[in-house]
Amino acid sequence: MSSSRACTILLATALFGCDNRQAFVTPEPGLERMLTQPRAMPYGQSSAFGDGRAMRESVPDTVARERPFVGQPVIETGRDSVGYALVIPIAVSRESLEAGRASFERICATCHGVLGDGHSVVAEKMELRKPPSLHEPRIAALPPGKIFEVVSHGYGLMPAYASTLSVAERWSVIAYLDALRASQAAIADDLPLQDRTQLARSEP
Repeated sequence: MSSSRACTILLATALFGCDNRQAFVTPEPGLERMLTQPRAMPYGQSSAFGDGRAMRESVPDTVARERPFVGQPVIETGRDSVGYALVIPIAVSRESLEAGRASFERICATCHGVLGDGHSVVAEKMELRKPPSLHEPRIAALPPGKIFEVVSHGYGLMPAYASTLSVAERWSVIAYLDALRASQAAIADDLPLQDRTQLARSEP
């Protein structure tokens, strides 16, 4: 290798190689703000407001996006002034039932089974106490408000799902559970003619 070519390679290495010396240089005054930015601390002081407080009170009548049912305890807790809600306190539609089914099959069916009958792979491996069938008369007789409370706060070995499912999603699951129970106990003769015809065609 010629000496001129070697010099060229050394020069290129010096120009384009890794150089971390800039990391140890004191930043220019104009760039210090990028390293240390003034900010208001919770419960701290601030000169931006007349009362000197950094934290501000919510605008009157503000409703958190995550809590659209504030001020409606029967929806948020499943209880009213008398006791547990006896009916589902939100509107039930086909869309909400489909959403409830999706949530049920994603979360509840893991233990309770897709049909809610307590048969699942997880249930088979739970030797201490197996998840009950949600079709049992004692469970089916529970008011919707009680089911909502159980789903929200858990019961026994069942964990709470308030952090996993929103209030509306929990009620949608309960509405779907009612539909699921009805489907498993339905009598073919009670179905409309169109549904009976379709059911007969699907039979082997």
